[in-house]
Amino acid sequence: MRVKGRLWLSLLCMVLLSGCMPTSDERVFQKIHQKLTSLESYSCIAQVYVKGNKEPGEFKVKQWFSVPGKYRIEVIDPGDMENKTTVSDGERIWMYYPYIDQIFLMENAAEAEEEHLFVGFFLRDLLESEEIKFCTVNREGEEMLAVELPVPGGNKYCYMQKLFFDRRDIVPVLLEIYDINGNVTTRVRYSEFVYNCNPDPDLFRKVNVTECMLYEEKDIARLFPVSLEEARQVLDFSPLRLVSIPDGFEQEYVQVVDSDSGKALLINYKGRDGSFAILQRLVSGEKGNYYYQGEIIELGDREAVYSEDRHTRKICWSEGNMEIRVLGTVSRKTLLEIAAHIR
Repeated sequence: MRVKGRLWLSLLCMVLLSGCMPTSDERVFQKIHQKLTSLESYSCIAQVYVKGNKEPGEFKVKQWFSVPGKYRIEVIDPGDMENKTTVSDGERIWMYYPYIDQIFLMENAAEAEEEHLFVGFFLRDLLESEEIKFCTVNREGEEMLAVELPVPGGNKYCYMQKLFFDRRDIVPVLLEIYDINGNVTTRVRYSEFVYNCNPDPDLFRKVNVTECMLYEEKDIARLFPVSLEEARQVLDFSPLRLVSIPDGFEQEYVQVVDSDSGKALLINYKGRDGSFAILQRLVSGEKGNYYYQGEIIELGDREAVYSEDRHTRKICWSEGNMEIRVLGTVSRKTLLEIAAHIR
């Protein structure tokens, strides 16, 4: 990512004409500019806060970024999302759920919500913006240089962005996104930030999984668990439910994602002997696309397909225009009992 000469000249003229920026700020910004001109990649740990519709969510991730727009996110915490991976090659985005060995694909990566978590995309916006402000601020007892600019194409919830740099080490420390009223909607705190880390190109390619579901839109708030009651309010269908949870298991995670045929519901359960998940979504055909290679089995009056892939066992069937998948690391016997109790 290269800073154009006209941008630096315009910023310098703005500073000189305004007469309100201390000379020390100019020097620090010049050092930041020098870092930007040589930026090709970076890696870091990011602590992310997102203001959801009802309750805020927080998670900790490992980030990799490579210009102009490739990135990878691996969740470290919370535990029920550990190792969930988001990968973008600059055109498409894959989201991988390791506990069910399932991947969701977004064909168009343009303007993805994840962009607001990355220093790299802030720098891209910096190069294109004509409304840039910078000044020294005191945050948590430390002096930082804050660089502020509008969010391109922003809305009332994502209106302005500000990146804070350590004045001494010239590394990004904090990124904040504000709504039109100046309230923080996203906050990302960076640590272990490494410029030009030369990441392996394979980090930004499709992760090694066996299934794909295409979806077209994403809401960053859906990175966080919701209640089943909240999920029912936004689904396009009435989901089936597990009438009897096996002993030793408990519901741990509920998520709604947008698929090509509408919203899909994913519910995860964990226990002493493994984990399993129930995925439900609408499909276009009478039997959907659940007929992968596998064993035809009977679930009472329902026909289903059973298959195994590495350590994951799967049972898939359809009811009307709805497809149901039960996937997990539990035994075949347990998975069959779970499927039989979904009504």
